[in-house]
Amino acid sequence: MSNNEQPIRRAEDIHGFFRTGIVRGVGNWSETHVSSSSSGGGGYVHNGTGHISAPRVTVSSTNTEVMRFFLEYADDDEDEVTIKGGGFAAREGQRVTVVRIGSRPGWGYNVAYHNHNMGSTFAPDNRLEWPLTKRPSRKMMLFAPIIGAILGAVVMLDLWWFFALGAFGWALYAYSQKNGEYRRLKAAVRQRVDELVAEAKAEHGRTRGANESEAA
Repeated sequence: MSNNEQPIRRAEDIHGFFRTGIVRGVGNWSETHVSSSSSGGGGYVHNGTGHISAPRVTVSSTNTEVMRFFLEYADDDEDEVTIKGGGFAAREGQRVTVVRIGSRPGWGYNVAYHNHNMGSTFAPDNRLEWPLTKRPSRKMMLFAPIIGAILGAVVMLDLWWFFALGAFGWALYAYSQKNGEYRRLKAAVRQRVDELVAEAKAEHGRTRGANESEAA
């Protein structure tokens, strides 16, 4: 998210729109990411004798599917679309709608795609989270009891556990409230995406009907 864009914090801040275009220049490939880690190793040497063991190195790789194409719109404008991780398919000449959600009108993240020729919609949960404020952290539940125990030990040593338990209960309640708000906000984004996809389908149906009438 750019510095000029604010995350969505309330359902009232959800703004969305869609654009439908023709797919051009489809490309598919895989990206490979290699990572390594080491563990163990070491030893000792004393008076010219000792034992040294080499570290154990583990190498792993992951492959990510990448799809890129251009959406050509009726007004001679076009957008480049890149989708990583698979889950969506399109080929040259098909009509695809991209749904965008953001915190202000006329701008947004590409959170969903609909292929009108195939009748398939791609709107994974992780994309719905892109425009939102950060997911609540559980760290509060870890640190609150520690702080409570320290405070209890300073104020009343015999009841340190009571302060720790109370702090944990407060942190759990606060996290539950924030997490509930986040889930409701995400559900509101999902609902708005579904509404926009439905509008795009209806618009596509009208366009196809008009084209068929002209052809007849």
